[in-house]
Amino acid sequence: MLYAHENNLKNKIVSNYNNKGKEIKEFYEEVYLKYREQLESFDYLSEDISVFQEAARLMDAYLIEVETFSSKMHITSQSKFRSTFIEEISTYLFKELPLIKDNTFGIYNKNIYAGMKINNHMHIDIISKDVDFCVGKKVNLKIDNSQTIPTIIPIICVEAKTYLDATMFGEVQFSSKQIKNASPNVQTYVLMEYNEVSNEKIIAARYDNNLNEMFALRNGSRRTSTIISAPINPEALLEYYKEIRTAINNTKIDDVINNTGRLLDR
Repeated sequence: MLYAHENNLKNKIVSNYNNKGKEIKEFYEEVYLKYREQLESFDYLSEDISVFQEAARLMDAYLIEVETFSSKMHITSQSKFRSTFIEEISTYLFKELPLIKDNTFGIYNKNIYAGMKINNHMHIDIISKDVDFCVGKKVNLKIDNSQTIPTIIPIICVEAKTYLDATMFGEVQFSSKQIKNASPNVQTYVLMEYNEVSNEKIIAARYDNNLNEMFALRNGSRRTSTIISAPINPEALLEYYKEIRTAINNTKIDDVINNTGRLLDR
């Protein structure tokens, strides 16, 4: 199972980040694992708002621990210590879905299929991308007489951000468009703590097909808000869960067209 935040912690321990490997190991064992165990114990499948209220409270509590520890240990935001936890939230939420639990689909963040191209030697290259959180199917592609190439055909792709500004929004739109062009049935999303994209840009994005939806977990701006003043909204967390769960489950819908009424069944 993919745990992006745990991998970040373990890499810092192994590399002795800022000569603080021992302290980070203690944080991993005494703080991270405790919160992860609690967050994985919830029955998200119930879609009970009380479950998401408690999960949101624990996520906020853990992020306070992360911020305090990061400040004390001089861990920079560029090291993705905090942001990888936002990525890992999706693993907690969706790892017990039946289609993931029975290995029909897996959870990934690397080697996501984004198309093909002809290289300078007139051979076909697979274009792949890294995505913060992807639900997809692992396949082995063989082109001409080349070696088998493992790749992930995406069903769901999520970019997870601590905040989203106009520059990052443009990058996310471009990346999502590339993935959708390669896999037309993929659905693409953004999960963010804070939204800092203007209303005009968001309204304009409703009229293209680059992103299926964007979810902001906190109200306000990262510049003026704190976790205490702008906690994770449990209703937003539940709404995100329902959207992704429905999108994954809909991959099983039979290719049956109604004779009357709704034909595209969107």
